Amino acid sequence: MSQLLPELSIAICTRNRAALLKRTLTALLAQVQLSAEPEILVVDNGSTDQTASVVATFSQVRYVMEPHLGIANARNRAVAESGGRWLIYLDDDALPCIGWLEAFQTAIAKCEAACLLGRVLLEWEGSRPQWFPQRYETLLSSYDLGETAHELSAGGYLLTTNTAFKRSTMLALSGFKPHLGHKGKSLLGGEDNDIFNRLIAHGERIWYVPKALALHWVPKERQTFRWLAKRLFWDGATQPLLDYGAGQPRRRYLREMGRDVRRAVRLVLAHYRRWHMVEGRRESALAVCQQMGRLWMNLRLLCR
Repeated sequence: MSQLLPELSIAICTRNRAALLKRTLTALLAQVQLSAEPEILVVDNGSTDQTASVVATFSQVRYVMEPHLGIANARNRAVAESGGRWLIYLDDDALPCIGWLEAFQTAIAKCEAACLLGRVLLEWEGSRPQWFPQRYETLLSSYDLGETAHELSAGGYLLTTNTAFKRSTMLALSGFKPHLGHKGKSLLGGEDNDIFNRLIAHGERIWYVPKALALHWVPKERQTFRWLAKRLFWDGATQPLLDYGAGQPRRRYLREMGRDVRRAVRLVLAHYRRWHMVEGRRESALAVCQQMGRLWMNLRLLCR
């Protein structure tokens, strides 16, 4: 095994997932103990369950409380608290596979990059539902760009589920934008796409490292049509914030709202021939939910 590079930090941001967090920390520490230990942080974003008690059972882990709600705030706190030259983010419901840490170590040593993207496959509770559309698996944090390492360019994307950043670069970019990302019951996203685009705009290199593999847990409650429809609504609501955001003339939002309605109608008509089939009605409903999310956010921006 290659020697661990100095000043490597691993951060897990969490909120009210004590059982899953214990599972992740156990798997992580099994790898860390095979080499020199990196710094490991758990950033608790206001948990009310047994998260603090779970972390206390792992003597190698440092516990940090971030009271300001929002995943972007938690990730930024990890940047501020960590001492590593590189900072690896791992979700609290993701399991690092054997060789995960070594793969990141090797890539850090060999790749002249500011960001390294690990591969993420889904670990379904039970069996994968046949009806779940594969194109929406990224909403469950699937990140699979194949088995070959390669550099990403403009037009790509990242998920922070299993990703390493050069800490100095994150500080230079002022981290993640707090108005984006999940915050309590709000499932807004976009913080990952935003940081990816800013990395590219600043000329930073981004590499995909498939051997840094993690499995992301998909519980039964996320395998339902209702969950997916809700998630797509928030995905649609995120898009105006990424495309143009606040501060636009009122006519811009009115124009966008008109487009949202027209898109929703076109999507219904596109699936109309299959309306007699459950699959056709389902696809139409999901597409409309996404457009309604866009419409809702444009209305909010208009009323500010």
